[in-house]
Amino acid sequence: MLAPALNLVVGQRLVRKVCPHCVSSIEPDYAQEAEIAETVKMITDIDPNIVIPSHKKIPKIVGCDKCNGTGYIGRIVLVEVFEVTDEVKKMIVEGRSSLDIYGKARENGFFTMKEDGIMKMLEGLTTLDEIRRVL
Repeated sequence: MLAPALNLVVGQRLVRKVCPHCVSSIEPDYAQEAEIAETVKMITDIDPNIVIPSHKKIPKIVGCDKCNGTGYIGRIVLVEVFEVTDEVKKMIVEGRSSLDIYGKARENGFFTMKEDGIMKMLEGLTTLDEIRRVL
């Protein structure tokens, strides 16, 4: 009964935004680099034409008077948007597994919150630690 009524499902989380007055950048360590590279590969598998910022340096918080020493000012949203197409509706009605439905969503260009977060981190808007804290 639910599938025909769905058009779109949205998930979101707020993460702290780095302070532009005191943000620094560092080279990611091996584990961070591996996590970023894996996520970037997943993103480019979905959309090979997407422009991804370099991940040679990632933001590191420092802290200053403007951010009260926290390294963060404000928040930004990490979001994932799942469009429930007619084909997905049919899959739901047929009782297909969530893995099958997820696969179809990925074919249709679905990005996860983590992938959105990594993109925003590479743009210098938040940190990897903040993404991990929230997700």
